Amino acid sequence: MEVARKSFPPSPLANNQAEFRVPPQDLEAEQSVLGAMMLSSDAIRTVIPLCREEDFYREANRKLYHAIVVLDDRKEPVDMITLSNELKRMGDYDTIGGVSALTALVDRVPTAANAEYYAQIVKEKSAARKLISAATQVVADAYSDAMPIKELLDNAEHRIFEATELRESKDFSSIKELIGDSFEYVNTLSDQQQHITGVPTGFFDLDDLTAGFQPSEMIVIGARPSVGKTSLALNIAQHVCMGTNQLQKKIPVGFFSIEMTAKQLALRLLCSVARIDLKKARSGYLSDHERARLVGVTGQFYEAKLFIDDTSSMNVLDLKAKARRLKREHNIGILLIDYLQLIQAGIRTDNREQEIAYISRQLKALAKDLNIPVVVLSQLSRPQKGAEEKRPVLSDLRESGAIEQDADVVLFIHRESEGSDGEKTLHKHELVLAKQRNGPTENINVVFRKEYTTFESASRVSEKP
Repeated sequence: MEVARKSFPPSPLANNQAEFRVPPQDLEAEQSVLGAMMLSSDAIRTVIPLCREEDFYREANRKLYHAIVVLDDRKEPVDMITLSNELKRMGDYDTIGGVSALTALVDRVPTAANAEYYAQIVKEKSAARKLISAATQVVADAYSDAMPIKELLDNAEHRIFEATELRESKDFSSIKELIGDSFEYVNTLSDQQQHITGVPTGFFDLDDLTAGFQPSEMIVIGARPSVGKTSLALNIAQHVCMGTNQLQKKIPVGFFSIEMTAKQLALRLLCSVARIDLKKARSGYLSDHERARLVGVTGQFYEAKLFIDDTSSMNVLDLKAKARRLKREHNIGILLIDYLQLIQAGIRTDNREQEIAYISRQLKALAKDLNIPVVVLSQLSRPQKGAEEKRPVLSDLRESGAIEQDADVVLFIHRESEGSDGEKTLHKHELVLAKQRNGPTENINVVFRKEYTTFESASRVSEKP
C-alpha cells in the first residue's frame, strides 16, 4: 500500500533550504492493531482505551478504526462482512482499498495477542507527530513577529503542554488490594491520632466537620457579591501556607485570581495578618507601631510558599496547564480559584449553562489528576431588590446545576448581622456547609473583621490588637 507523505514548512534553521521529512509513523503497527481488532473482541477492548482515531497516521486506517469502534458501540461483531457493510454505509469502502485491504489486515496478524504492544507504538508515534506540529507552529509564530513576546511565550507553552499531555490508562483494581490499602490507611491514622487527614483550613470548626479539605475533591465556596468570597479564600491560603492551622504545617498553595491583581491580594494578606486597617494602609496613614507590625509580618511571608496567578482572561485549559506546572515545580498541596464564572471555556457551546458545566467538569478532573483539593469560588445570584437576603441553598449556584453535581463540598457564606468588639465592627456570618459527600452538613458561626478583610471562627475570636 502506498504511504501518504506530508511535507512541512521550510526550516528557517537550514539556510532557507526546504526539508521534506515523513513524520513519525509505523504503518505496520497500525495495520497490526486493526487486524487484531478484526480477529478478537478482546483486542478491541484493549485498544480502544489506548488509541483514538486521530492517532492513526494513514487516513484509510483512521476510517477503518472508526468503523470498528462504531460496530463495537452497537454491540455488533467485527468481521469481514460486517466491517465491509459498515464501510459501504459510510461511503469509505473503496477509499480504504476494498476487500483486498481488509484481507491483507487479517493475513498480517496471525494472533491478536500483541494488540496492546502495537497500540502503544501507534500512540507513541502520534504523540511525536503532535509535538513536531506544536514545535513547528511555535517556530513559525516566532519568525512571523506578529505578536508580543509575552503572548508568544504563553502560546508556545500552551502548545507544548497540550502536545505532551499523554493520559495514562488505568486498569481495574482488585477489591482485595483496595481493602488492604484502606485498612492500612485507617490504621496509620489511628496510630497518628490526628483528626485532620486532609489540608487544614485554619478554621477549626470547619476542619472538625471535614477533617480538612481532602485530596482529589472539588470544594465550592459560594456567596453573593461583596459578602467575602475572596477574603475567605485568602484567609484559607494564608493559614495553609504559613502553618497557622491545627497541624501547624506549612503547605505550598496555588491561587488563581481572575478578578483581582496579585498586588491587591498581597496587600490584603499583609494587612490581614498584621491586623492593620486596609483603608489606612492604602491611604498611607499608618503609625510607627503599625509600620513595625508590617515589617514583622513581611518577614513571615518570605518563608511562605504562596503562588498567585492574576491573569485576567484565562480559559480552563490554560488554567489546567499552569496548575500542572505548579504541582510539578512547587508540589502545591491545594489550589484556589477566584472565581468560576470568570473562567472561559475555550470551546463552542450552545449556551452559558453548558459552558459552566464544561468548566466545572474540567476543574473536578483537575482535582483528581493532581490529587489535591481544588477550591473554586462561585458567584450566587443576587436577591431581588427589596427581598430579604435568605440563607443560600444549593439551587442558588448561578447558571448551572452541574456545579452542585461535581462538587464534593459546597460551602456558602451567609451574612447575618453586625456586632462590635470595642471600637471595631464585627460582621456576624455563617459558613453554611450545604453539601459534603463524605460527612455531615452543618452551619458554622464566624465573624468578619471588615477593616482587616479577615474571617475568624466565632468560638475563637481573637483579642483586638
